[in-house]
Amino acid sequence: MAAALATAASLCALSGAAAAAVPAAGTVKLDSAGHGSVAWKGTVGSTPATLGSTTDACFGADRKPDPTAGCDIYSLTVDAPESIVRRFFGTIDVRIKGFGSNDLDLSVYVKNANGTKGYQLQDADNPVAGGNGAGQPELFPMENPTGPAHTYYVVVVPYTAPPATAYDGSATFDLKPLPLSLDALNRKVGAGPTNYRASHDKFISHSEPSIAMDPTNHNHLIAGSKMYEDLPRYLFKAGTYESFDGGRHWNDLGQLPGYCQQPGQCDPNDEERYRTVSDISVAFDDEGNAYANVLDAPGGTLAFTGFNMTVHIKRPGKPWSGPIIVHDNQSNPITQQALLDDKNWIAVDNSTDVNGGSNKPHDGKIGTLYVCWSLDASINPIPIQQIVLERSTDGGQNWGGVVPGDNTPLQLSQKGEVSGVGCHVAVGPQGEVYVTWYDNQLDALMQVKSVDGGHTFTPARPIATITGVNDPFAGEQFRNLSIPSSAVDSKGNVYVAVSSQDAGGAPVVGGAIDHANPKHPTDTGHGSEQEATGGADTAGGSDIVLFKSGDGGITYTGPVRVNQDKPGSNADQFQPWLAVTPKGQVDVSYFDRRNDPKDLFVDTYLSRSNDGGKTFFDTRVTHQLWDPRVNPPTSASGEFIGDYQ
Repeated sequence: MAAALATAASLCALSGAAAAAVPAAGTVKLDSAGHGSVAWKGTVGSTPATLGSTTDACFGADRKPDPTAGCDIYSLTVDAPESIVRRFFGTIDVRIKGFGSNDLDLSVYVKNANGTKGYQLQDADNPVAGGNGAGQPELFPMENPTGPAHTYYVVVVPYTAPPATAYDGSATFDLKPLPLSLDALNRKVGAGPTNYRASHDKFISHSEPSIAMDPTNHNHLIAGSKMYEDLPRYLFKAGTYESFDGGRHWNDLGQLPGYCQQPGQCDPNDEERYRTVSDISVAFDDEGNAYANVLDAPGGTLAFTGFNMTVHIKRPGKPWSGPIIVHDNQSNPITQQALLDDKNWIAVDNSTDVNGGSNKPHDGKIGTLYVCWSLDASINPIPIQQIVLERSTDGGQNWGGVVPGDNTPLQLSQKGEVSGVGCHVAVGPQGEVYVTWYDNQLDALMQVKSVDGGHTFTPARPIATITGVNDPFAGEQFRNLSIPSSAVDSKGNVYVAVSSQDAGGAPVVGGAIDHANPKHPTDTGHGSEQEATGGADTAGGSDIVLFKSGDGGITYTGPVRVNQDKPGSNADQFQPWLAVTPKGQVDVSYFDRRNDPKDLFVDTYLSRSNDGGKTFFDTRVTHQLWDPRVNPPTSASGEFIGDYQ
């Protein structure tokens, strides 16, 4: 950290000496008018460890500032009361300037209570923010945290600069007043239907919920979500909730068991050993057993040794089992150093048994269980970031790719590297299995199919192109991903829903992607609960689109624009989820900002089709809009409200 002020000047003149910010720490406080600023002066040294390097080199092996690295580190506290923040939108602009023709780079890290660095913040709009060329001032726009004061390390590294290079630093709220506050907008829009709270716990924030209905008792529901124990440091586990009256009342079952086996694994103050449990997916078999599939990182948030893939089983009237290993990935050095397995999904074949025969509710048979995910693994035997799958034929007790327990998932994608996160698996009435994912290099939805219980799959192929929603919305800090959701109806029709800019997209015919002629659908509204008229949506918002196959996934039609807000609206709809009832009703839920003219606050809507996805009716689901800036966890990519809902 900064050296004593009395000796700072002489130390900075020496190569490899500590640098000094004056003062070494400060607070930027938001006042009721939306203003606030703090300034400091600093100097950098230079050493072979940091010159031309990144700001990670400014910290030692203990993850604390290294006084010999030649960097300058300022401790910035942000005090932004939620009651004030909610009336404005914008960022906190962290700047450095005044260093002549030299090249200094700027980064911001979460500062942990014990003085170690947490996640490095990223500007989702500009991945290289803070890294301009020589002689150019640097700007890093921070997300605007709310609630208790948050503290950060503002790190300045000499990219090409001599020792004792000086600079001027500042942090300033760059906010504009909202036309309507959240409370005022909710009064104007009016209340939506009653919402029922599922979580009854100590956790401030939850995200990425999953829900499943018991096919033997439709009033019996299981849901799950992330449960955040520390928002700035992005520490969380996964837990579940259970309802026996169709969702009107919920029992909070707490965190899933089995992840607090060693000291520190459940202590949010011990970030080195804290055990992360993530990305819960839930499902039922037709015997009334529930399944929860999660990612498990036993190595600690700051020292990942790889995510395990695990499953828990809940028998009727019983608590959850401990974790059952689906895939043990702790020994993967690529995962340990850079990447991780991600975005898993579980599905159960409730139509056929493990031998392909009849499978009826309460017949004592449990069909094949499937889990797919993105596997970030070594080049040999599987290339980096592939879509993979494992299955279980004994009710979830043992898992494998080729044979149970082999710990070798089946590779479903064939590219050398897949760009995109996650997959979705759906099972049809004859036991046919579809796995669908989005490849953001191709801007295409990819799919494979199995007709032999997951033993073999067709080669991966594009089924449709879209215009992926891969960047944060204007003025927002949370990331977006076009993750598809899929379902198969009782007649074998396959449906895929996904977010696409301007509702763009086209089916892929014959395996060839036609990027030159994207198809934009017409609005499908025809007298709905949400007013809708014909015509294309051309205003530049994210929409939800649907593709459908009536021939077992060979060809697809679409896209159909699912959301029925007025054409010409620039409101964003994103993070869809799809379900099809036994009678063929198609339901798609998603986040929606149509009720906020500023396109900031968020509702949830449900679009329903009773004609096989040709037309849709919209219904608002949320009781009131909510503000994604309030109490968001802070991940490496910035504010995080979840990649899917």
